[in-house]
Amino acid sequence: MRLLIQLHTPTEAASYEGCALALTLATFGHEVQLYLDAPVFGLLMQPESRLHGMIQSLDLYDMPAAWLPDDVFSGWVIGMLPVDLTSQLMLVPEIIRSQDFEQILTF
Repeated sequence: MRLLIQLHTPTEAASYEGCALALTLATFGHEVQLYLDAPVFGLLMQPESRLHGMIQSLDLYDMPAAWLPDDVFSGWVIGMLPVDLTSQLMLVPEIIRSQDFEQILTF
């Protein structure tokens, strides 16, 4: 199953739940793409946050880099984060075909 999981809510609990679901599904062979919207950037900036640590581990789950919106905030956050975290992030492609995903979940 191919899924897109969007993290929009700026609370650690919601971001954790969405990211934990993504990692769990990837563990069982599902193709999961994370999309981190600007409201969760504050959590990425906190090295002690669970989201920060989970994004660092995307490679371990054979997941692609998480997508960020293509805006000025994304460039700012990429410049402020450690290299090991920014290697797990990329700007969202210009065209996202929702039909490529069997399910789109938003947290």
